[in-house]
Amino acid sequence: MSSKAFALFLQELRDGRTHTELTAQMAALLEKVKETGKGGEITLKLKVKPAGRGSDVDKIVIADSITVTLPKPERGEDFFWLTEENDLSRNHPRQHSLPLREATTPQPTTFKEASK
Repeated sequence: MSSKAFALFLQELRDGRTHTELTAQMAALLEKVKETGKGGEITLKLKVKPAGRGSDVDKIVIADSITVTLPKPERGEDFFWLTEENDLSRNHPRQHSLPLREATTPQPTTFKEASK
C-alpha cells in the first residue's frame, strides 16, 4: 500500500508540469463559472502500465491527460421579419416608416416661490 500522498505524487508528475497545467486550468474554469453562472469540469486521467515485460514489475510508466469542459455563455436570439421574397428584414415589411424627430424639453420661463 502506498503511503505517499497523492498531492505529492501529482506535484512530481512530469516534473510538476501536470500540476501547473491543472492549476492554470482550474483558474480558467473558476473564472468562466463566475462569468456564466454555470458549471464546468476538469478531468485528470492517469494511465499506469509496467515499463517492461515480465512478472517482476519494479518500474512503471504513468501518462496523464487533462480534459477541461468550460461552461458556455448564453447566446442570445435575434428577431427578423420575413419579406414576400423570403429575405430577412429588421423592419416589418407591411408597415410604413414614421417620420420621427427628436423632441426637445422646453425650459420654464417664470419661476414661482413657495411660501411657508
